[in-house]
Amino acid sequence: MRTLIALALLGGAQANGRHDANGDVIASLAPEELAVSASGHLGDRPPSYDMWSTGDRSGPPPYPYPADRTYNTKGGPKEGMINVHLVPHTHDDTGWQVTVDQYFEREVYFIVDTIAQQLAEDPNRKFIYVETAFFARWWEQASDAKRDRMKKLVAGKQLEFINGGWCMHDEASPLWTAMVDQTTRGHQFLLKHFGPEANPRGTWQIDPFGHSNTEAWLLGAEAGMESLFWGRMDYEDRDMRFGLNQTSSTPEKPTTGGFEWIWEGSKSLGASAQVFAGNLYGTGQGGYSTWMNFDGSDDQINDDPRRHDYNVDQWVDKFVQDARAQAAHTLTDHQLWACGTDFQYQNADHWFRNLDKLMHYVNLNGSVNAFYSTPTIYTDWKHRNKSVVYEVRTDDIFPLADNAHDYWSGYFTSRPALKRQVRFATNLLSAARLLEVATNTTAAEVGRPTAKASPVVGDSWTDSLEGTVGVATHHDGMSGTERQDVTDDYEQRISESSFEVEAGVAASLAKLLKVDKAAIAHCNCNAAGDCLNMTVCAATTDAKSGFTIAAFNPLGQAQDAMLRVPVGVAGHWTCDDASGAPAPTQALPLDDRTKSLPLLYVNAFNMTLAEVAEEKAKLANKAVQVLAIRASLPAVGLTTLSCAPTPAAPRYALSDPPVTVADNADGTTTVANGFLELTFADKALVSLKNLDAGISTKLTATWGWYNSSVGGCTEYPDYLPKDVLEPPCSDQASGAYMFR
Repeated sequence: MRTLIALALLGGAQANGRHDANGDVIASLAPEELAVSASGHLGDRPPSYDMWSTGDRSGPPPYPYPADRTYNTKGGPKEGMINVHLVPHTHDDTGWQVTVDQYFEREVYFIVDTIAQQLAEDPNRKFIYVETAFFARWWEQASDAKRDRMKKLVAGKQLEFINGGWCMHDEASPLWTAMVDQTTRGHQFLLKHFGPEANPRGTWQIDPFGHSNTEAWLLGAEAGMESLFWGRMDYEDRDMRFGLNQTSSTPEKPTTGGFEWIWEGSKSLGASAQVFAGNLYGTGQGGYSTWMNFDGSDDQINDDPRRHDYNVDQWVDKFVQDARAQAAHTLTDHQLWACGTDFQYQNADHWFRNLDKLMHYVNLNGSVNAFYSTPTIYTDWKHRNKSVVYEVRTDDIFPLADNAHDYWSGYFTSRPALKRQVRFATNLLSAARLLEVATNTTAAEVGRPTAKASPVVGDSWTDSLEGTVGVATHHDGMSGTERQDVTDDYEQRISESSFEVEAGVAASLAKLLKVDKAAIAHCNCNAAGDCLNMTVCAATTDAKSGFTIAAFNPLGQAQDAMLRVPVGVAGHWTCDDASGAPAPTQALPLDDRTKSLPLLYVNAFNMTLAEVAEEKAKLANKAVQVLAIRASLPAVGLTTLSCAPTPAAPRYALSDPPVTVADNADGTTTVANGFLELTFADKALVSLKNLDAGISTKLTATWGWYNSSVGGCTEYPDYLPKDVLEPPCSDQASGAYMFR
């Protein structure tokens, strides 16, 4: 039995907020990172009086269990008491240590499934859920009976969707359009299956590594959200707020104490875009867990006085002490306890069985008042107290710091290739939607469904790409803080879904141009179908006599765009627009390294030399140069350019006069374009000359890099006063999360 229990606990610990895929605590996580999801436990405070359970147990127990073993979970806020809002929740990453589908099959399915079972047992129980991409996967696999039960739980306000987005998005890396898209997608799913009563009223961004004004005003107030809570806080801001007095608050001098305030994220919208916001209290240092954790841990509430481990009196005492401690740093008599953390409630009975008991006995004690709640209920009660004036903040919450040396800025640049792919896919999605609406092109007309599609929300041919981009905006996705194999999974999903969208774009353009859709090819993916970031395009390379480019501008303003396509004919090319007017062009050399990139994807394992040669010939980039074209694109409009090789120089070149390169007798090299001349010696820039004015100046360009820290100490100058200095050392190395 002991072995079975150990295995069960190991299984529950795998690939969550502090464990890797093998169930081991991730060694590179800083203490501050571990603290964000850390929980309190029985015994972390000394008892405030002598406990019956630890004494000689003479006399009756202080908290006899109910005769029918039915615990009183009814109740709500009471005036004049400390009101503890118990908010059961789980934080489920849509990819981090393992992929989104692996997390679902191993852990999240059981979270959603057992939550529904436990909520149905008691109408007073409540739960909040965030990541609709996971919930949609459960919904696809659920029986009609389970779906009906879930609808009743949502209608009865036992299950509340908060955020409601496809994921809990990062707030630094995605475009605002991507954050809106993934949030809208999640809300559309909820509306489709549960109706307006499921509309989220608050946001729950508990794990991202900093927060933007855009989240506050656009994804918060303007999206109809009334609250915004998170789990991470800058150490100086946290210490300042923790140490301030909570008693005085007036309109002239609102308090800056406590972890909550009013966030006014938009200067132009002002007070109309305010949202109630703040950092969750955790165990006093922030974080998205709370004073206890019952998720399969050793901490369980035993209320049978015949048992050696009877401890309900200890739990009640701890609860009251914790509530009073949090009340000293919280405005109003209402406080929120986030009951849960990463991937918890896989067996929801662990939490609810203990919370039922705790609530029953705490309320029998009468020192504080406890009840099941949600952030929406909590915010409503916060707003009812008109005597408290909260501080109004207008700044953003970037970058967070754990101490004087460790700032959460590494993820601003981590995994730049994935960041680029998500940005480009976001742009493709936006343009495709415009074409879809403008041409009324349906998925049936496109006829290219994605085989491994995202859970379905709508019937559009952009639906799957919308879902894969949405998952990748996750705060451990596009941010670049996930494992490499998880990054690969995000990239693969986006690539697979892009084919259907490209086919839809082709069908839409075919309608606008009145041609057959088979006549339209794309340069976004190569012949192998893997959408690699390489200068490869069979359609333009194989067209020896020329081709026509159709370029669509989804922006609301006209623009000049530089188009670059590889071509298979060397020499001069000319391009004319639909009116016959020439477009500026220039032929650019294609270097051998770029041409060789497709060959890196030859898998020679178990292949003969002849087979390797055949595979290389199939993947080889047959382009000989790149044709650059300046295209004038109308606002939300289409431009066509007919391009063909020509024996003469183009009538209208990009570079006019042309760029010249000359090797001089003194060993220098000059590069000139008719206006400026650069001189190089020993492969280094030495001077710049203005050819019109005949004026020269010395000019050098040097390259350098920042050698990131592996941890260590900062040497302070002797003249700095010692009493104001931060500790000089930190073992935190620069990495995906933090840059040092």
